[in-house]
Amino acid sequence: MGAMNQACLNPPIKWSLPAYLMGYAFLLLIPHLVLATEPPQLMIEAPHSLEPQAARLRNLNPSRFLPIMDLVGLDHPGPPIRVVLAPEQSAWAKQAPSWSSAYAMGELGMIVLLPERVLSYPYESLEQVLAHEVAHVLVARSTGGRAVPRWFDEGLAMIAAHSWTVEDRARLVWAMATEEPISLDEINARFRRDRASAQQAYVLAYAFVQDLIRQTSPRLAKNVLALVAQGLPFDEALTRLTSKTPRQLEVAFWDRQSIWTRWVPVATSSVMLWLVIVLLIFYVFRKQKKRTTAIKKQWEEEETGDP
Repeated sequence: MGAMNQACLNPPIKWSLPAYLMGYAFLLLIPHLVLATEPPQLMIEAPHSLEPQAARLRNLNPSRFLPIMDLVGLDHPGPPIRVVLAPEQSAWAKQAPSWSSAYAMGELGMIVLLPERVLSYPYESLEQVLAHEVAHVLVARSTGGRAVPRWFDEGLAMIAAHSWTVEDRARLVWAMATEEPISLDEINARFRRDRASAQQAYVLAYAFVQDLIRQTSPRLAKNVLALVAQGLPFDEALTRLTSKTPRQLEVAFWDRQSIWTRWVPVATSSVMLWLVIVLLIFYVFRKQKKRTTAIKKQWEEEETGDP
């Protein structure tokens, strides 16, 4: 009788099929919910002259890099990333163009920062430069070292370290107002030229990748990189996930930009067009001048505080 009463008080749980499936799905999701909570660790090296800048970077909270891991689809950051702050006369600095502030060697898990160089677009701080280069290393790790096009790699790094601003929009409009639509191959080539060409390539890669993700899925980047890691060529991976070739995506991007810029006069002799161009040039020039002044002031303060 007591056993019967106990059974009545505690009837067996009956699971409906929908409830069972929901519970099973939640169990499958648990690993994905708890992973990617360990941020990448940085090993920062610097000579005494650059120790103030190195100290600033060591004080950064590594969790700021977790969104980058999510962007590229990494659950584990891998081994610590070596970050070298190199003076201008070093061998490291001589390996980079004179206008470059940093570079990454993804396959080696290494970043070289050149703090003595004046920052220019797309960077406004050394911290931003670091985040950009960390993104390059994490992209390389997400593909297992397999290559992706420069425009895609730089576009992701821009998204990881940079917020779309009025300056970015101004530079994009300037590119559209002064040239015909630029191919993805041409964007890749411009990264290897002079400062002005590289700056234009940065904004175009940023705009293209950002637009691509917006038009498809927030998970597009990580899904593309995962397919590349499995050995699928990048173009095939992108086509599989978007149902369009890179060339078709390129044309669609420029068509959308043309719609956005209908207010820009077509005729190159238009007074309004040249007024807009002059204003954009003035804005970008002022932005660069303010950035340079702020960096120099920061250097002076760091030198004053350095014993």
